[in-house]
Amino acid sequence: MSSDEAIQLTNNDASYCKSYAISKGYWSDPYLKYFCSSHSLEHKAPEISRGYYARVNAIRSCVYKFIEKFDNGQVINLGAGFDTLYFDLIDKNLKFKKYIEIDFGRIVSSKIRLMRSKRALSDKFPRTDTIESTSETTQTQGDFKVPNLFPKASPVHPSLKSNSEIHLENYDLISADLRNTDELDSKLKMCGVSFKLPTLVIAECVLVYMSLDKSSNLLKYLSENFEQIGFLNYEQCNLKDKFGDIMMANMQARECRLEGTEACSSLSTQMERFINNGLNNTQVITMSDFYKNKMDQDERHRIESIEFLDESELLFQLMDHYCIGIASNSPVFKEIFF
Repeated sequence: MSSDEAIQLTNNDASYCKSYAISKGYWSDPYLKYFCSSHSLEHKAPEISRGYYARVNAIRSCVYKFIEKFDNGQVINLGAGFDTLYFDLIDKNLKFKKYIEIDFGRIVSSKIRLMRSKRALSDKFPRTDTIESTSETTQTQGDFKVPNLFPKASPVHPSLKSNSEIHLENYDLISADLRNTDELDSKLKMCGVSFKLPTLVIAECVLVYMSLDKSSNLLKYLSENFEQIGFLNYEQCNLKDKFGDIMMANMQARECRLEGTEACSSLSTQMERFINNGLNNTQVITMSDFYKNKMDQDERHRIESIEFLDESELLFQLMDHYCIGIASNSPVFKEIFF
């Protein structure tokens, strides 16, 4: 199995962990279940569920603040996998100009197939075509109406017919190799992205799979081409200790090659990569800091009451080795810092 194939499998792992946490009541998401099999309900440790709650809470709270500030903003989700944030934004009636999801071609095709087969998902996409109405009585013989026993099935949503991409007015789902900025540029232009509008890019455990040169090229491309861009990054950090060694060994055992760990040595190295590539307005904190000091404390007490956790040491060891950061080429993004 290639490293890229192993990386794609992490999408399933994350989806299963999130789905289990949702089933326990950590947060509400009526859509993720459509992307998961029965394996998603296999028991997960409370530390895992709390960690995923904090991750989702950090990402979504920042996106909400961004959209509230910029009603014409764009969101680009790199390595989006089976993420359901778009559906959440639609349900909350939050206004945005464009939402673009990017991932490997195989994941994109799987996501399209699943969205096409589930009306709860496909109905969330606006459609401009006319659906042929189906009547219960379609034939008449004199005064006698013959019931239609075989109604015509609803047609496939016109924007979900392709297996490789989706293009709507406010939503695009495409594949691209993020290590190739020329390809990324071409795909974004195909989506009709505006380089002048405020744009928030989301990356959850994406850059760590790229060499420092490749991730730096990606960040430099974004900072130089978008007039106002923020990069919201969730990723490993503080990997230069024994616990970090264990995390690395676990990923290597799954054949995931982490080429970008140089930038994950500390919070400082995370910030340096952003600053060196034109994103000078930067904040990076550990997930422990976010959980203890930035997250709503009523919410913290609520989720901590869901499952008993005998000892919190492992939870905070894990959170000390993940960080959440925002980096921007515009000081206006400081208003959505944590």
